[in-house]
This record gives sequence, C-alpha cells and structure tokens, in this order.
Amino acid sequence: MFGYMTDLNSVDVVRGEEIMAEGDDMINLLFHFLDEFLFLMCADPYFIVKEVEILEFDKENFKIRAVGRGEEFDLNKHPQGTEVKAITYSNMQVHDNDNRHDVYVIIDI
Repeated sequence: MFGYMTDLNSVDVVRGEEIMAEGDDMINLLFHFLDEFLFLMCADPYFIVKEVEILEFDKENFKIRAVGRGEEFDLNKHPQGTEVKAITYSNMQVHDNDNRHDVYVIIDI
C-alpha cells in the first residue's frame, strides 16, 4: 500500500509507530489493520511505513498488534505517488493454508 504512495527505496527506517486492530472475523481484522496504517499516512505528521513487524497476532479473537517502521513523509525527499484514499472490502480475501498465507486487497485511489 505504501509503495503506491512513494518509492519505498527513498524511505529510511528512523522510528516506529505501533498500531492495534481488532475485528469480528479475519476479513474485518485485515481491513482494520490496513486502515490503522493508512491513518498514519493521513494524520499529521504524515508517517510513511517501509516495514511492518507483527508483535502479537491472536487469530482466535481477531486481534493484532504491530509496529510500522519508517519516517515522516517529506516531499523534498520522497517522490509523491498515488494517494490511497481508503481500504475497501471489495473482493477482499484471506487464504490461510499450511505452507502459504495470502491476502488480496483492493484499495481506493
């Protein structure tokens, strides 16, 4: 998602921002998880995330705690890409298999 907003090669890992999200099911949890990270970029100071570390993941109660690492967005340093306006539920999918875990998300730009 952040790769649409800027070239992630221009982002340094300077600090981290922790988020927590809860949901009613795995799809709802994924939506809220991504929405929390999108909020970091939309709230002043605009924080661009380069990497994400999952700190806690409760699959039974649909809760997640994570830290996004990156830096404040600066137009003098980071090329402006496409604005991501929202996360959507449209065709959102979570596939959790033994050896492979995939998510599919459409974002509103």
